[in-house]
Amino acid sequence: MKLLIAFPLTVALVGCEGQSFLNRQSNTDWEYLGNSHEMQHTSALKEINRENVDSLGLAWWVELPVSDGLVGNPLVKDGVVFQGAPNGQIIANDVKTGKLIWHFKDDNAQNNSSFAGYWGRRFNRGVALSGSNVIIASGDCRLIAVDQASGKKVWEARSCDSADMYAITAAPRVGNDLVFTGNACLDTGMTRGYVDAFDAKTGDHRWRFYTVPDDPSKPQSALYEMAAKTWGNDWYAKTRGCGSVWDAMTYDPELNQLYIGVGGPAPFDPSKRGENAGDELFTNSIVALDAATGEYKWHFKQTPQDAWNYDASVGIMVADITVDGKPRRTVISVPKNGFAYALDAKSGKFISGSAYMPMEWATALDTSGRPIVKPQGQYWLNSAESYVQLPNGLGAHGWEALAFDPASETVFIPAMSQPVLVRDDPESVLGGQSFEPIVHSDDGKYETYGETVAWDTRQNTIKWRSRSPLPMNGGLLHTAGGLVFQGTGDGRMQVLDDATGKILWSHDIGGAVRAAPSTVMVDGEQYVLLPTGTGTAAATGSLVSDFASLPKARTAPRLLAFKLGGSKEYPAFAEPKKVSAPTTPRQPEEAAAMGQKLFEGSGCTECHGYFGNAAGGRVPNLIYAPPPSYEFFESVVRKGAMSKGGGGMPAFTDFTDEQLQAIFAYLINQAWDSHEGKGPVEGTRWNTSE
Repeated sequence: MKLLIAFPLTVALVGCEGQSFLNRQSNTDWEYLGNSHEMQHTSALKEINRENVDSLGLAWWVELPVSDGLVGNPLVKDGVVFQGAPNGQIIANDVKTGKLIWHFKDDNAQNNSSFAGYWGRRFNRGVALSGSNVIIASGDCRLIAVDQASGKKVWEARSCDSADMYAITAAPRVGNDLVFTGNACLDTGMTRGYVDAFDAKTGDHRWRFYTVPDDPSKPQSALYEMAAKTWGNDWYAKTRGCGSVWDAMTYDPELNQLYIGVGGPAPFDPSKRGENAGDELFTNSIVALDAATGEYKWHFKQTPQDAWNYDASVGIMVADITVDGKPRRTVISVPKNGFAYALDAKSGKFISGSAYMPMEWATALDTSGRPIVKPQGQYWLNSAESYVQLPNGLGAHGWEALAFDPASETVFIPAMSQPVLVRDDPESVLGGQSFEPIVHSDDGKYETYGETVAWDTRQNTIKWRSRSPLPMNGGLLHTAGGLVFQGTGDGRMQVLDDATGKILWSHDIGGAVRAAPSTVMVDGEQYVLLPTGTGTAAATGSLVSDFASLPKARTAPRLLAFKLGGSKEYPAFAEPKKVSAPTTPRQPEEAAAMGQKLFEGSGCTECHGYFGNAAGGRVPNLIYAPPPSYEFFESVVRKGAMSKGGGGMPAFTDFTDEQLQAIFAYLINQAWDSHEGKGPVEGTRWNTSE
């Protein structure tokens, strides 16, 4: 009798809760950067596919409670979207509705930071999830773990000292209960790069791997004795090496290895580093480490004698590809230098590689994967007064996410062409050289643009290219529906056919994009998530010079969710803003000309953008808001009047009165030019019309 009663009760329970159970089963997570430890940015979901993508629409959108447009890959776990923002902020939103669940704000910033530490707090490329924690780098060298449910801090650990020339802007990586982080030296050569591993549950330090040797006069291990021999004579008197692992790290759960991409040596000019230098290890290399201990396994050098900032700390994934008819576990690397590489994951041996974008510094890779360098590209060895640098220092590919199709073994690359004419200029503060971007050369040989490139790893060939008007766009997402999703710098979401590169769907979405989309199932429907806005959570957000003040680039930060049949009205771009007349009269042109060189050569563009035309966020656009007086300008720049609390601009005390007055003159005249329709706000180079 009890059985007869229990059976109908069980049926009734299934009837009442069956649909809810099925919905829970169909929900998915995007728990890691790129949807897996391997960082492939691919998904097996295919509810949205080639046949029905034309019915894609907006499900919901929300404003985000931050100033800077976010650039990290949104992570999703148990129905919550987690995103990282500058200055150690974390935002948690409901994946069904976008409703804000909690917002963590770090209030423990280091006040005595170097410029690197201050600079690092302005940028963030995402978070990591491990266990019940969400982990972020604060920018000023700290990792912070926050409880995913409550938004309360769990632990904090310091990886470097931002009072030295160190910062952290990358998303941490996780694997095997560890969290991994590198750092940035801002290409100064003042510090020694390294990678740290911490216990993901407690924040306890586990190991450290240095990317370059120490002072040669000090005893060091055999590994670094070997590395030091590749740096040439008297190298340590000129540089501490740098070799920053400022972004790319990928954990391999199958081999329990961590692959890191190491930045270049500094200074850039090889003639100013060690005499008769070799490979300057381990800069510009992919290095494999034992993830449990940090022990060195192997390395692969990509750009010997790097003189162009072609570092390897971007674009690493792990993928199984077919080599000689057999599956091989590989490390796929797409660095800045314009070549894509497939390396054996166990040994680091070069398997294949090819150019994915045009270049002027090299012609091809030899059979061992070493670049064949053009003599004319070695500017430090010849007497030419000018040369074209292609790729420029931002690279043919930056930190923006690659994607991979496991079925066709194709890598999708968000690429850039940004040629620069470099001239000898004895009056330049930039090391005796001037740099002139080439938008369209008269002979048609050089052009600035963006491109999505499909590289077939089986054939080692480029399958297709799809061009975008702006060089800097968002990262990529591939799905089993045969699609490649990408947000663009000119404010669109576009969906490409993964076999041909044809644009199948495109729509204005109300803000510029630098992040990669994520996709999950929510109650049986496939959602695609994408942050939009200024893009100023990445340093390059300030460098899209003529585009920076257009409404598409200055729109407030938002999170958007797309699905089939979505009918939410798309958010608007920011309203165009007229440049008001400055309160200060025009300044002498001679002083303004000197001020421009100082503004660009002193690194002011890194935060304020070219011409002072920053794209927004927490840094003021100096065209729309020029300094109201020289006295105010001096108090901010030289005395750090805005630096109280660690969040504003720090003091720069080295400028002379003449130099500071020249920079002030330049900024005032730039604002007047824009007010009168002659400056970068009105004189945009980019055609972003549909």
